[in-house]
Amino acid sequence: MKGKFTCVVCPTSCVVNAEWNEIELENTDHAQCKLAWDYVRGEIFDPRRTVTSTVRVDDGDIPLVSVKTEPPVPKAKVFEVMQHLAHVVLKAPVNIGDIVVADVVGTGSNIVATKKILLKA
Repeated sequence: MKGKFTCVVCPTSCVVNAEWNEIELENTDHAQCKLAWDYVRGEIFDPRRTVTSTVRVDDGDIPLVSVKTEPPVPKAKVFEVMQHLAHVVLKAPVNIGDIVVADVVGTGSNIVATKKILLKA
C-alpha cells in the first residue's frame, strides 16, 4: 500500500511518501529527519492522539480545570474518552499533574490536570 503523511514531530512538517504491507512499514521518502519513520509507522499501525479537554470543578476559584491524556490514547477511543470526561466532576483544590481519571476507558492512559485550581475564597 502507498500513502502520503504530513509528519508533525518537528517544525519542518515534511510530507512523507510511504509504502507498507499488512505488518510493516517498508519505505519512506522526502523525510528530512529520522523521526518521520516512527511517526508514519505509528499513524499506519497504531494511531494515537493526545486528548485535551476540561473537567468541572466544585468549590474551585474557577469552574473548570484543563486536562490531557498521558500518554496519548488510541485514535479510535478519542470520542469515548470525551464522553467519559463529560461526567467527571472534581472537588477543589486541584494541582497540576493530579491524576483526574486513571486508565481512562481501559486505554492505559491517565487523565491529568494541567492547571492549578484553588479553593473558592
